[in-house]
Amino acid sequence: MPGTDRAFEVAKTRVRSNRCVDPTLAPVFGQVASPRLEQPYTRQTNLGWSHQLDSATAITADYVRVDGRDINIRFRPNTRIDGGPRRLADLAIRPNTLSFRTAVSKGESTYDALIIGLRRRMSHGFDLSASYTLSEARSIIGTANDELDANNIQDAADPFNAVNIGPSTRTDARHRVSISAVVQAPWGIQVAPFFIYRSGLPTLTFEGIDTNNDGNVNDITAQAYQYTGLNDDGTATFKDVGPCENVNCSRRAAFSQLNLRLSKSIRLGGTARIEAIAEVFNLFNAKNPALPITSQRVNAAGVAQASFMQPVSYAGDIGQPEQRIGQLGFRFSF
Repeated sequence: MPGTDRAFEVAKTRVRSNRCVDPTLAPVFGQVASPRLEQPYTRQTNLGWSHQLDSATAITADYVRVDGRDINIRFRPNTRIDGGPRRLADLAIRPNTLSFRTAVSKGESTYDALIIGLRRRMSHGFDLSASYTLSEARSIIGTANDELDANNIQDAADPFNAVNIGPSTRTDARHRVSISAVVQAPWGIQVAPFFIYRSGLPTLTFEGIDTNNDGNVNDITAQAYQYTGLNDDGTATFKDVGPCENVNCSRRAAFSQLNLRLSKSIRLGGTARIEAIAEVFNLFNAKNPALPITSQRVNAAGVAQASFMQPVSYAGDIGQPEQRIGQLGFRFSF
């Protein structure tokens, strides 16, 4: 029996067998779990290479592959059949609605990453560490593999179709950069910048109307979109980047931040020292717009939503990184 229909048969068999054994049993409430649930596991592969350029500098390259298997998902099988009755309408489940879930261990995930690094230890007053990561994280979960799956399944009759396997909205940043350095400046001042960058994370863009007539308003948009910036009035701009071929096909805003630390150590006598420290976080005051992990294109009447692909918070808001902020401090050592 194909795996796409097994969840329905498990649900029906369990309910019917329970009723035959003891007809006084209460109907199944909320969800049914497959008797074949498995413990999720991963297969991991790591390959690394390094090369020393000179006595102070080395480059590294690492490849990481992680395959997740038997991930537990709780998808919603009780959709309508072309606008008609629900698939499980003949079963004594409560509620006999879309909210009923079936738990099976059929989910999979993949993570691929190439990590290139440059390391230079302190030499001639300069220390450097730089890293670039090119990665891809995909799964049927929708958000992240350590969370419950989102309501993203496009066709309950084929829940493991490739359209349902998309980038993870919380983890699939295709590009990540981090650069840190320590510079011994004149007058004994130590300058330490730290820069981080992450490309835009995915978002599920959905129509907001039931285009496939299954009673589940989660149908993905025909096109994929990418956030591009802000207008003078604060509204966001975005562009069409081609067909939307799977869930979470659109991209949110990128993130970047430069932090800077200045310090100077002053001898007080003997082993006693005082170090004056000045730190600035988000030196260039990047706005870093944050968009939701889902975005609805139109409302039930087919009218475009003003909130589509629009940020809901910025740097400095609750739960977000800092706006530009500075602090002064002193450290005594003796």
